[in-house]
Amino acid sequence: MLKELIIENFVLIDRAEVFFAPEFTVVTGDTGAGKSLLIKALSMLMGARGDSRVVGKSGRMATIQAVFDAGDSVREILDEQGIECEGELVLRRVISRDGKNRVFINGVITTLSDLRHISSELLSLAGQHEFQRLLSVDIHRRWLDEFAGIETENFSLLLKEFRRLKEELNALFEKQARLKARREEFLDDARIIDEIDPEPEEEDRLMEERRLLRQTEKVRGLAQELFQRLYGERGNVLEGLSSCSRLIERLSSIDPGLQRLCSQMDSIIVEADDVASSIRDYLYNLPMDDSRLRQVEERLFELKRLRKRFGPSLEDVLEYRGRIKEELAGMDSLEEKIEEKKGLLKEKGRALLKEAKGISKRRREAARLFQEAVQHQLRDLNLKRARFQVEVTSPSEPSVEDIGATGLDKVSFLFCANPGQELKPLTEVASGGELSRILLAIKVVMGKGRGSETLIFDEIDSGLGGEVAEKVGRKLRAISDTCQVIAISHFPQIAALAHSHVVVKKEQGQSDTVTRVFQVEGKERVEEIARMLGGESGKAREYAKELLGPVFRGA
Repeated sequence: MLKELIIENFVLIDRAEVFFAPEFTVVTGDTGAGKSLLIKALSMLMGARGDSRVVGKSGRMATIQAVFDAGDSVREILDEQGIECEGELVLRRVISRDGKNRVFINGVITTLSDLRHISSELLSLAGQHEFQRLLSVDIHRRWLDEFAGIETENFSLLLKEFRRLKEELNALFEKQARLKARREEFLDDARIIDEIDPEPEEEDRLMEERRLLRQTEKVRGLAQELFQRLYGERGNVLEGLSSCSRLIERLSSIDPGLQRLCSQMDSIIVEADDVASSIRDYLYNLPMDDSRLRQVEERLFELKRLRKRFGPSLEDVLEYRGRIKEELAGMDSLEEKIEEKKGLLKEKGRALLKEAKGISKRRREAARLFQEAVQHQLRDLNLKRARFQVEVTSPSEPSVEDIGATGLDKVSFLFCANPGQELKPLTEVASGGELSRILLAIKVVMGKGRGSETLIFDEIDSGLGGEVAEKVGRKLRAISDTCQVIAISHFPQIAALAHSHVVVKKEQGQSDTVTRVFQVEGKERVEEIARMLGGESGKAREYAKELLGPVFRGA
């Protein structure tokens, strides 16, 4: 609900501060006084484009600020955007003379897109050119559902579950197709890897062996020389050690304290003999030719080929072979999963289609009642020969594949103003004044508005007579019981039925012209109604009092 509007340096408005009743507020004034400036200011808060031409002469920028009581839906949006809102919501838009725009929501600077999102939950402007909500097919469906009391929560849950299952099944199909396409490739890769049959860390071992094999002759020469010195030639190390051992034995026979040296020497001789034996065996095992080197080289080449194709490392090759085994094994179980998911999807689809058909049936039944009720209201609004129709279209033999986010149906409002013309969508045939009255008729039929919604009607009385204008006023007052209504009007019959009255007046001085916006009560309101009746005579004032009711008698 709009509580307060503050406008500064906006075109001809130097400053205006307007408070709005929670029910029905009327805005009046002479033709050309600037009533459209209020609509333009509100459209700026709804995200309309703004340029430097709206900046007045009193400063470098124009400012439009509105204070709202924020409903739950608006607070949820603000929470998502990280903007605090404990009660009142303040929208503020600043347009500079250099054309720059700034938007604030509760003091937080934000974007024009965010402003449009928030304001769409707060304001609905029905003017000569702006009927986004009324012309939206999605709104037609929502209004029909609201009129019929159709709850779509269960449908939405079923649809969400159905789509989730469908996505999971499609993912399984994609995986199956991908695996089938790669099955032969997997089998070929597995055959190549299995033929070579690599082992973990095999390549490192072979590279070390190759390094040694490439120096076999050098190794053989060194080992033979070592063996000869230890054991093979006359006067070798072992003979020398044996001679030393005999000398130590003779010494220990003289000095028993040297007996321990005999044991040490025996150990040295045994160790040397072991080394000689090991070198002899090592020489024996050395290859007599380069056949082993060729085998190692060939094996390393095969492993390199595997790494180049499936690597980069041998560990990657072995890991890939493990994945192949898992993927091939998973193909069999995948078919079972697909069949199981198909069954679940089919069962959920039947439940979803049944729910959607039920909603569709209720919409068709409600459409007839809704269009008859709106048609009746339009006759009261001087559209006696106009036709209004609610068209609900859906497939003749629907399947679950026909179901969209809101069910099987497309709902649209059709209209023709004159007999003999074809019914067409509102966007193609209705004028601004007709759209305003259609919106009013719909709101009366629905009997309620959204709790935080503010409906703004710009010259809804265009082309009406006094008797019809009074009916319009009564309808505006009726819907203001459940949503806030602001209407610009030229008819005193409408103005007199409002809960509060705002006047727009242009004042011309010697050097400039300004537009003033102010609220009137009591005698001032009687004078304004009298002016609207065509004069300031006593009779006009008395008739104004009659229109305003007993509260103004004697004012």
